[in-house]
Amino acid sequence: MKNKIVFAGSPDFAVESLQRLYDNPNNEIQLVISQKDKKRNRNKFSPTQVKKRALELGIDVITPENINDDEVYEILDKLNPDFIVVVAYGQIIKSRILNRFNDKILNVHASLLPQYRGASPINQSLLNGDKKTGVSVMLVEKGLDTGDILATEEINIDEDIMLEELHDKLMVLGADLIVKVIDNYDEYYSNRIHQDDSKSSTVGKIDKSMGKIDFNDTVEKIYNKFRGLTPWPGIFFIFEGKNVKVHNINIIKQYNNYKNGEVVKVDDKGIKISCENGYVVITKLQFPNKKPLTVKEYLNGNTFEEGIVL
Repeated sequence: MKNKIVFAGSPDFAVESLQRLYDNPNNEIQLVISQKDKKRNRNKFSPTQVKKRALELGIDVITPENINDDEVYEILDKLNPDFIVVVAYGQIIKSRILNRFNDKILNVHASLLPQYRGASPINQSLLNGDKKTGVSVMLVEKGLDTGDILATEEINIDEDIMLEELHDKLMVLGADLIVKVIDNYDEYYSNRIHQDDSKSSTVGKIDKSMGKIDFNDTVEKIYNKFRGLTPWPGIFFIFEGKNVKVHNINIIKQYNNYKNGEVVKVDDKGIKISCENGYVVITKLQFPNKKPLTVKEYLNGNTFEEGIVL
C-alpha cells in the first residue's frame, strides 16, 4: 500500500523534496498546499516554485490564505493522509491539524536542530562561519521547530562556499532524507530524539539592513557576511550618503596601522579598505540605480578617493 502524502511547501528549496517523494513508487501525493501567487516581475502574478512543479506533475494544488482555515481542515480530514510533509511552507500549523494528524506531520529543516530554529538557518550558518551544517527531519508540534528529531544528515561547510551553493546542497540532502524517513517511518519514529532546548538558538527573517558592512569587524566576519547574504539582500557600504552594493570581495589577513574603514589603495584591482585584522578588497560594486561594475570599469570615468574613512 502506498503512503498517502499531502505536501506543504513554497520556495525552490521545497521543490526537490516534492519531486523525490513523487518519484518514489511507494508514495502517492494526494495534494499540494502552497502560498498564494504573488506579484513579481512587471506586477504580474506568479505562482510559487512548488505550485509550478505540482501543476507540471499533475498534482492538485490549493493556496489558502491560512492553512488553518476550516475549509483546509475539512479537505485534510477527508483525504486522511498518512503523512503531511512540510518544507519551507511559510505558515505555522495550529493545534487542530496537529492534534488530528498527531506524529504524522513531518518537517524538513535546513539545520542541525536544535541549532538555528526559525526562518534563516542557511544564512546563519554562513554568517557565523560554521564548519558544518546539515538537515533535520522532525515532527511538527506547537513550538517553532521544537519537535522530536527523526533523522539528521550532516555536511562540512567549505570556507569559500556561497549561500546559493549551500542552499542547493541542503535542498538535495533534505529531499534524500525525507524519502528515507517515510520509507522507514516506524524505525525512525521509535528512535526519535527529543530536542535539548538548552542548546537551541532561534534565527529570524533576513533583513536588508543586516547587509551593512562594519569595517570595525574582522575580515573573516565581513567575508562571512558576504557569503551569507549574497545574492539577497546583499552587502553594502555607505559612500557619500549612498548605499553602494558590493558584488564581489577578496580579503587579506594582515594586521596594519590604518584606521578601520580607511581606503588604503584604489586601482584596477579593487578598492582596498582597512579593517580590524586586515583588508577587504572590493572588486565589483553597484551604485544606486546603476548597473554592477568591476572597479576597473567604474574607474573609467569615475574616481574613488584614497585616504577617506568609510
